Amino acid sequence: MTPEEKYELFERKINDELSSNEEKTLSQIIKEDEAISEEFRIYKEWTFYLDANLNLEEQSDLENNLKKVGDSFFEKQPAKKETKVVKIPSWAYAIAASVVIILGVYTFTKNGPTYNDFASIPELSITERGNEDEIGKKAQVSFNSKNYKEAEKYLSELLKNDNSNSEYLFYLGITLVEQDKYEKASEILEKLRQGTSVYKYKAIWFEALNQLKQKNIGRCTELLKSLPEEAEDYQHAQKLLKKL
Repeated sequence: MTPEEKYELFERKINDELSSNEEKTLSQIIKEDEAISEEFRIYKEWTFYLDANLNLEEQSDLENNLKKVGDSFFEKQPAKKETKVVKIPSWAYAIAASVVIILGVYTFTKNGPTYNDFASIPELSITERGNEDEIGKKAQVSFNSKNYKEAEKYLSELLKNDNSNSEYLFYLGITLVEQDKYEKASEILEKLRQGTSVYKYKAIWFEALNQLKQKNIGRCTELLKSLPEEAEDYQHAQKLLKKL
C-alpha cells in the first residue's frame, strides 16, 4: 500500500466513506502495525482539531495555500511511464497542515493573541471648529472609512493649529498604528499616557496593542498591567493578559 492510499483510507475512514472490505483492511493494518496506528491517531486528532478551530473562510484559505505547496511538490516528482490525472486528495492538505502545526507555526498563529483580535477602533466625531470645519470633516470621513493614510494627513493639518489637542493626537496615534508606523505611534500615545486628558487610559490600551502588533510581549504586558480598574478597557486588558 502506497502512502497515498494509506492516507486516503484515513480520510475516508474519518468521513465514514469506507466499504466493509476497506474497513476490514484498515482495521487489520492498524492492529498489526503500531506505527501506522499512531499515524492514524495523530491524523484523526488534527483533522478534528482543524474542523473545530477553523471557520469556513479559514479552511478555504488554508486549503488553497496548502494546495499550492502540494501542487509544487507533485510537479517535481519524476515522471512515470504510465501517467494519469490524479486529483490531489484532501489527505495531502491535512498532512501538510499537521506538519505546520507540529512545528508550532500554526499553533502560535491561531492561539496567540493578535492585534486584530482586540483592536476595536472608535469612530471619530470632530466638533465643528470655525475655519477648521472642512479639514475636520475630511479627517472624520477618512478615518471612519479606514482610509488611514488620508486621515493621518488631515489630522496632522489640524494639529498644526492645535498641537496639544488630545483628541487629534489620539486618533492620529491610531492611524499610525494601523499603518504599522510603530515608532511615531508610540511617540504620540506615550505623550497622551504621560498627560491627564480623557484619552490617557485609551492611549495606554492602544500603545499596548501597538506593542502586541510588533510582538513585544514584555512591553505589552507592562502597559496592560498599568491600566487601572476604572479604565474603559480594563476588562479587555485582563482578557489579553490571560492569553499572553
